[in-house]
Amino acid sequence: MNTPQPLTDMTRWSHAFAAEVLKAGDLAIDLTAGRGHDSLFLAQCVDSNSHGSVLAFDIQPEAVASTLERLENNHITATRITRPQQIEGPGVFLLTASHERLALFVPRPPKVIMANLGYLPGGDHTIATQAQSSLPAIKTALEELATGGRLIVVVYIGHDQGQEESQVIAAELQRLQPRDWHVIKMVPFICTQAPYLLVVEKRREKMSQRDLLLRS
Repeated sequence: MNTPQPLTDMTRWSHAFAAEVLKAGDLAIDLTAGRGHDSLFLAQCVDSNSHGSVLAFDIQPEAVASTLERLENNHITATRITRPQQIEGPGVFLLTASHERLALFVPRPPKVIMANLGYLPGGDHTIATQAQSSLPAIKTALEELATGGRLIVVVYIGHDQGQEESQVIAAELQRLQPRDWHVIKMVPFICTQAPYLLVVEKRREKMSQRDLLLRS
């Protein structure tokens, strides 16, 4: 019998929420490639070798190399890119770049955008995601997300910048309108410093001022 994952394992829940809406041929984005676990999962969900596409960001060359190795070990085709026009057709596309540059590379509305905010597991703990880059990335992700798509973020608050990053992102999500978005937060009840999960689902595109006037 398989040993169940811990109930508070937020990666488990993030994958479950992503799998509900992803299908072969979709575009998915990993804002923090890290060791490649999410990138591999997304590639398998969208069938990146034949149909779908995954775009994975990380500022650390070590993380991009680790992700590439994991993908290749699982027979997933991956390509390192530097320019937006290189994103064509199915495949996994890896960028050694900050996720705040997301808007430059998105070829079409993604169905799922995932992120793990914190530091690279097993890497230099002084290099971690920070509010000044994560917030623009979250804002862009919300704008680019397909209708019915989900932004899924695991937030690690135990590192030096974690609390500030968490507060800034929470403030941004609290501005969202319920008619346009569903937002949930999953938090371990008795572990105050444990990672928690945010899931944001786009219910519909934000109406323009012109459309609002026409409906009034």
